[in-house]
Amino acid sequence: MSSASEHARFASIFAAGTLFSRVLGLVRDLVWLWVMPKAALDAFLVAFKFPNMLREIVGEGASNAAFVPVFTEALETEDNAAFRNLVSAVLSAMILLLALMTIGGVLLLPALLQSLGMLDSVTGAEVDPDRIARIIAISQWTFPYLFFICLAVFFMAPLFTLKHYSTPSWSPALLNISFIACSLLFRNSFDDPAYALVLGAWIGGIAQLLVQYLAVVRITGIRVPNFQLNHPGIRRVFILIVPVIIGQSAGEVNRLVDSLFAAALPEEGTVTSLFIANRLIQLPLSIFAIATSVAILPALSAMHARSEHDKINATIRQGLNQSFFFIAPAIAGLFILGGPILALLFERGETTAADTLRTTTALHYYAGGLLAFAWVKVVVTGFYGAQDTRTPVIIASGAMLFNIALNFALVGPLGFRGLALSTTISYSLNAIVLILVLNYRNEGLLDRAWIGSIARIVGATLFMAVVTWGMLLLARSWFPDPTVPHRIGLVFVPLIASCVAYGVLAKGFQVKEFDYFLEGLRRRTER
Repeated sequence: MSSASEHARFASIFAAGTLFSRVLGLVRDLVWLWVMPKAALDAFLVAFKFPNMLREIVGEGASNAAFVPVFTEALETEDNAAFRNLVSAVLSAMILLLALMTIGGVLLLPALLQSLGMLDSVTGAEVDPDRIARIIAISQWTFPYLFFICLAVFFMAPLFTLKHYSTPSWSPALLNISFIACSLLFRNSFDDPAYALVLGAWIGGIAQLLVQYLAVVRITGIRVPNFQLNHPGIRRVFILIVPVIIGQSAGEVNRLVDSLFAAALPEEGTVTSLFIANRLIQLPLSIFAIATSVAILPALSAMHARSEHDKINATIRQGLNQSFFFIAPAIAGLFILGGPILALLFERGETTAADTLRTTTALHYYAGGLLAFAWVKVVVTGFYGAQDTRTPVIIASGAMLFNIALNFALVGPLGFRGLALSTTISYSLNAIVLILVLNYRNEGLLDRAWIGSIARIVGATLFMAVVTWGMLLLARSWFPDPTVPHRIGLVFVPLIASCVAYGVLAKGFQVKEFDYFLEGLRRRTER
């Protein structure tokens, strides 16, 4: 099997499980919007930002940037016993680190959240002190989720190193199942319905940890931490992880600042609208871009360990092309069909047409940066595979500061639109600089052949967009009523037509990524 099709197969395995989890995530969001009061949901979403942000920084960011390269190098240069000993030692250090972070977070959250009251002059509206107190209390109860979920994500690193992608891909679905069950069963069991979601976070985090732990035991034989805190591998990992934490913090701080600004805006439901818009953006991003970066990182790490420099550029280009092949039509689809999709999924119960319009507007602003979001995920693997975690930190930190400045400049005149626009602009800057630096460092990375591949995908996407827009106009004449069956037709008629058109056009434009995708699927079904 070619390396390109092998990466496509690994990506498809991870994408399939991720798709299952993301579909459940949409179901979870539907349940939340249908049964949870807006004020309770807004408060929980702000509270959940803190442990979720640190999960991205300490958990998934570290897994991709620090753990996988070091674990891969141990497998390539030593034996399985040394690999298991290293993983167990790093697990010991992570347990202690996460325990300290959890305790510190619970103690420091009240002081941090009092900053909401300082945004009055920027948003032009006074923030209710009772609302701040409510968010603080919910945040302190939600924060211990961090300990369980970060350990669960840590266990993904040895699994990724050994090219076991299935369990890490579907296990996040357990959190969504827990949220759905607790929303439906326990929302009336608490004086504040938001605490039903807090319970869901605890149950879901523990369930993910248990599943990942059992997978690691089965595949690696590692059962308990060895607490060899003097293991030299721990020092190597943490030399890499500190810059990663700083760099990952840039993107997560962007999201946190957005949430704090949104929570300070006077219009109820703004936090939820930005959250739902971001959820739709995360669907193609998580399924395709993150799956691609996860699939190629162990290969890049192994290539660097073996000094196979000729293969590194080809693998990065293949990752960029593969992610672009899926992300380009997703961008077109979200711009054209975003409104009908949101109306179909969310416009009922507590959600009104005005909520749908606000969320659609935010979605369009976010969709403009979807390619940047995707390529940042892929391009950083080129640095992480070489165990360079510092360069992405410097670039991401500059983008973070730029985003915060844009928030202050744009939230006044544009409101929530300014928050989404700031994120898109800052991430686009981040992606451009990362690509330019990597292209300079890896001479010949972005050659004419790569530009030609991108041009063919762009051509197929543009023609697909025309087909999608035309079918949407026809569907509006066929399904004029605002009922659920008509909304289904309004979404799926142009959606199916666009998928068929894109496949035909990709084949006609001789897009190699389409062939790799089909080959990866075929080999997966043969297993």
